[in-house]
Formats: sequence, structure tokens, C-alpha cells
Amino acid sequence: MGNNENFVIIRYITIFFIIVGMVISKKTLTSSMFIFILIFIINSQLRFFSLQKHFHKMFSFVIEIIFTITANVWIGGFLFTYLILLAIDSNVIFNKKEAIIFDIIIIIEGIVFSLNYGMENRGINLGVTILVIFVLYFTKDEKERKLKAQDLYDRLKISEENLKNANKELELYAASIEEITTLRERNRISREIHDSVGHALSTMVIQLGAVEKMIKKDPDAAEKITKNLRKFTQRSLDEVRMAVREIKPKEFEKFEGILNIQELINNFKKMTGVDVRLSFTKEKWSFNSDQSFVIYRIIQEFLSNSVRHGKATVIHIMMAYTLKSVVVTLKDNGIGSDGLVEGFGMKSMRERVGALGGYFEYTSKKGQGFLVRIEIEKQEKLKVHNEGDFNGSN
Repeated sequence: MGNNENFVIIRYITIFFIIVGMVISKKTLTSSMFIFILIFIINSQLRFFSLQKHFHKMFSFVIEIIFTITANVWIGGFLFTYLILLAIDSNVIFNKKEAIIFDIIIIIEGIVFSLNYGMENRGINLGVTILVIFVLYFTKDEKERKLKAQDLYDRLKISEENLKNANKELELYAASIEEITTLRERNRISREIHDSVGHALSTMVIQLGAVEKMIKKDPDAAEKITKNLRKFTQRSLDEVRMAVREIKPKEFEKFEGILNIQELINNFKKMTGVDVRLSFTKEKWSFNSDQSFVIYRIIQEFLSNSVRHGKATVIHIMMAYTLKSVVVTLKDNGIGSDGLVEGFGMKSMRERVGALGGYFEYTSKKGQGFLVRIEIEKQEKLKVHNEGDFNGSN
């Protein structure tokens, strides 16, 4: 009954006024009346607090209706207090349909017994009783709505947890599928290498052995075999290159410059422990090899200087792409300097950007770190650098 604490208090107050009304109506209570009042209260309390079976509660409530009629006729008291006690139990203990039936019975009882009172008392008894019944009815209705809302919330909470668990399972499943797919792709690549490269190399070894044996005895035949072997080797090399191009994702080719920069940053973070944060705009386009080389070297130089000279612990790198250019902003939280003298590293950065027709600037203040901003226009013409350029030292 923890949810009905307010009703419990009201019940006790109502019972108190029932007893007061009885005392006022009958100055002298007989032993029979006293026993009757005691049974009346015990029945009411048992029904509200102890009885569990619905049938027993219904039977007890009907008994109380009879007791109410008897008490009002025999002992007297305030009629509306009897009716309010019945109304409280009707709307708290029973379901909505049963409560409506009992409320109608209570109102009819009030109308019948109000006929014994004057017009003023009749209005008070009926008015207070009907008002209390309506308040209890709407309170019960509101409570049921809250219970339904809570039940819906609980079910939604359970559904949310189920969805989270399902999502985790899907992530695990996706990870396992990805791993299996990777293993299958590796197996396919190994078969490709075995079938194409392995066969080509085996053929070369055999023909080179033949050339080695024939070069002294029959140089012309050895030369002919060598020419055929060179053509065969070239074809095999073309096949290998084609296979590599098929294996290599197009997205990797498009964003190879960015991937190299990310790898540079990841390695730098592992080696120094400095927090480097790289961010991009949503739209991106691929660099040509000149742009990739210059941006890579500038970021490499900036990272090195930020730790070596600036003593920075956090570095922000932002790459903002537009339709015509890319703006790279590099900012650290190092010690900074008010009178910075441009050294070899800064000159090298400026020259590299200038060679691409780009814009380069830097600013630094003591206690406010160091900032470099470059802008390079989008270009389509490619100038190929050796792959080693991206892995060389400063």
C-alpha cells in the first residue's frame, strides 16, 4: 500500500470523524454499539491492509455497505463520512469498472439517506460525497495513465538495451566478417602470386640455366634465348603491375597523400607522446605528387620544430579543402617567441610552397605557441617523386 500513503491518512481522518459523529449523535454508547463500531473498523482495516483475494475484498466491501446503513440508522453520525470511507476503498482497491458500479451504489445510498436530513444537510452530504468521488475517480485515472506511461518507458528502456546489445553483436559480427574477408583476400593474393609470379620466376630460372650451359658452346642460341627471356620477363612484370593495381583500392590512390600524412602523425605520436590532432573538411580532393611531397615535408618539419624548439605538448593540424585550393593550418601550444628569426627550416618551407605558386605565412608570440598557414592551389599535372622521399629524414 506504499503508493496509497495519502489515502491511508485520509482514511484514518475519516474514521476519526465517523467516531466523532457517533459520539455527538449518541451521548451514551451501549456495549452493543461499541462492539458494532469495533467490528466496523476491523472489517474496514482488514479489507484495506490484509485481505489478498479479490473475492474476500468484494465480500468485505458489501458487508461495510450494510454496516454503513446500520450505523447511520442505529447510531447516527455524519452521513458523508461513511460515504467518503466507502468511496476511498472503492476507487483504491477495485478496478475501474468495479469502482464505477460501487460509486453509483454509494451515491444512491447517499440520496436515500439524505432524505432524513434537512435541505442544507442533504446538500452537504451529497455534494461532499459526489465531489470526493469525482476527485478519487480522476486521481485513479491519472494514476493508471502514469502506470501505463511508466510501463511504456520500461519497455522502451528494455528495447533500447536490446538494440544496444544487438548493435554490439552486429559490430562483432561485422568485425569477424571483415577478418574472414581479409583472410580470404590474402589467400587469393597468395594464389595469384604463386600462379603468376611463381611460374614466371621458375621459367626464368630454367631458361637462365639453359643460357649458362649454352653461352660457351652456342653463343647465338644463348643470345636468342636471352632475348626471348627478356620479353617474357617484361610481360611477367606487366602482369605483376596489373595485379597490384587491381589489388590496390582506388580510394588509396586518391588519398594516398593524406594516408601518408596520417601515418607520419601516428608514428610521431608514438615516438614523442605529443597529442597531434588532425582534422579535415568534409569534402576532399586528391593531391598530385608535388603537393603531397611539399605538404608532407612541411608537416614533418613543423612537428619536429614544435617539440625541439617550442616544447609543445598539443599540435592541431587542419586541412580545409575548397574548390580551388587547400589551406593547411598548423598550430601548437609551445612557448612561442616574440622575436623569431627565420631559419633554414622556415626558409625551406617557404621555398617549397612558393615553387608550387602557393602562399605561406607564420606567426608566433611568447606564451601563445607557433602557427603556420599555407595555401596551395589545386593542380592536375603530376610530377613523380621517389616513394623514398616520404620516408626520408629531415
